[in-house]
Amino acid sequence: MKVLQLNTVSGISSTGRIATDIAQMLESQGNDSKIIYGIGNSPEHLQKYGYKIGSKFSVHLHSGISQFFDGEGYGSQKATRQAIAFAKEYNPDIIHMHNVHGCFLNIKIWFDYLKTVKKPIVWTMHDCWSFT
Repeated sequence: MKVLQLNTVSGISSTGRIATDIAQMLESQGNDSKIIYGIGNSPEHLQKYGYKIGSKFSVHLHSGISQFFDGEGYGSQKATRQAIAFAKEYNPDIIHMHNVHGCFLNIKIWFDYLKTVKKPIVWTMHDCWSFT
């Protein structure tokens, strides 16, 4: 089984550690997992699980859009297309989303893509961002 995870970070902070813990657990059971993330760097021993999208500049640009134009979640078009291309190539059995906020992902483009995916999608809500 192949599980694609999506999170702001990989291998660091609370949700980043949760994502890599899941990836390691899946691997120990003979499965595969990759984590698309956009901020920071994953620790060296966990980098095999991560696929980083965007750049430091794109995160700062998205942050500026968020602050000045109330556009949280609507920057990072190029990074999101990069994530979608990776998801299509990886061809997971399940998509597991964690945090989708944090100025690394365009939620409209991402959710438009998810509408076309005929696979189970899990969204673990670690906070209230999605509905506040």
